[in-house]
Amino acid sequence: MAILTICRESGAGGEEIGKAVAEKLGYEYVTREAIFKEIGEHGEQWVKWGREMDDHKPSLWERFDLSFAGFVALKESIMLNHATKNNVILMGRGGNWMLSEFPHALRIRVMAPVETRVERIVKREGIDTETAREMIVEGDAERAAYLKAIYHKDWTKPKFYDIVFDTAKLSNDEVVRMIIDELEAKDKKFTPKVDEKLRQLALASRVKADIITGLNSFVPTLEVQHDGKQIVLKGTIHTAEEKNKILEIAECTASPTPIKNKLHYRGA
Repeated sequence: MAILTICRESGAGGEEIGKAVAEKLGYEYVTREAIFKEIGEHGEQWVKWGREMDDHKPSLWERFDLSFAGFVALKESIMLNHATKNNVILMGRGGNWMLSEFPHALRIRVMAPVETRVERIVKREGIDTETAREMIVEGDAERAAYLKAIYHKDWTKPKFYDIVFDTAKLSNDEVVRMIIDELEAKDKKFTPKVDEKLRQLALASRVKADIITGLNSFVPTLEVQHDGKQIVLKGTIHTAEEKNKILEIAECTASPTPIKNKLHYRGA
């Protein structure tokens, strides 16, 4: 019942490795398109905004805008919902941080020196060396800034992963075999208590996503947590109408889990 999260540098082979593990173990491989298909259930405007913002450095304006907050909330909710199914592979998008407290999640990073990745992309895409280098540098920079804006962490730090694989030193087949061995060990750390904790986190995430995408206004301080018994709402609101709408959405999504309202008015 393990979960695999893969953080990868452009051209390092992370996607190929993830798909190979999924095929050998029968795990669900959650693709980018699968995530966007589910985002589309909340409205095509979220798909449009998401495709513009996914894995890209958000501007200062976007970081405090409803469109970015809603996309991030939807993305996290969808990924966590897939994680509750277990035996699943989540590619990128901060999955390693979302699941950092869960012992049955194997969090890996796949990297390789720039020159190695340039050679691979030149061969794969049939482009010149300079173009490949620009693609890699720009892609890594955008992805790093995107993750830093959301999680306030540096994705290159080894401490955020269980294992870091250098595919210039190891073949994809070797990495796949090592991952499978590690997943077997992680599988033994799955317990009903851990499962329930993950489901509670996924529910809180779903409530938050529904609130953000269901409101006509943006609450930048909104926090939604599960304390083990109930969903707790925190944040600064402006009107009684806003509060009532948030509570209505939360109660509908979380039912039958109760809601504890800790929202407060500005200055109160």
